[in-house]
Amino acid sequence: MVPRSTHRLAAPALGLALAIGLSACGGGSESPTSVTPPPDVTGPYFLQWTLQVLRKSDGFQTQFQCYGQMTLGQSAATASTSSVSGFATVNSGCAPESYDLRGSVSSGGAIEFDTNGPKPPEGPCPGGKNVHFTGQVTTAGNSVIVSARGVTTVTCPEFGEHEFTYLIQASK
Repeated sequence: MVPRSTHRLAAPALGLALAIGLSACGGGSESPTSVTPPPDVTGPYFLQWTLQVLRKSDGFQTQFQCYGQMTLGQSAATASTSSVSGFATVNSGCAPESYDLRGSVSSGGAIEFDTNGPKPPEGPCPGGKNVHFTGQVTTAGNSVIVSARGVTTVTCPEFGEHEFTYLIQASK
């Protein structure tokens, strides 16, 4: 028969042995992690802008579609992010314009950038300036899709403040 004091020592020793065994098999917290680089977003894209307009004074809402291109360049990635720069254009549906674009893309495909947005094709409102967009990059084979959303407040002559929500869908 084993004295009771030995039972109290055996359980902690068994737990320690199991923990050491799991660590040796890769179950410990020291297991290496792999870093996935950000997706490659370099190149030209077909771009669709959806501009949702909300007039704050009376709640009037409308939306417009504009079309153009977006061209992105990408810096060498660090461990999990890389810088993105380029430009976006509008060439139909709204007045033709071009805007510089700067931001970043991360290893999970999250993208964010700042650029301007098109003015509505009707009325006196200007386009959004320095709009911050956030979104996602998805890839399937050779296809790359950038989906992003940016919201800004614009002051329109005669009509006051409007909230502009820009939705971008870009594909290559």
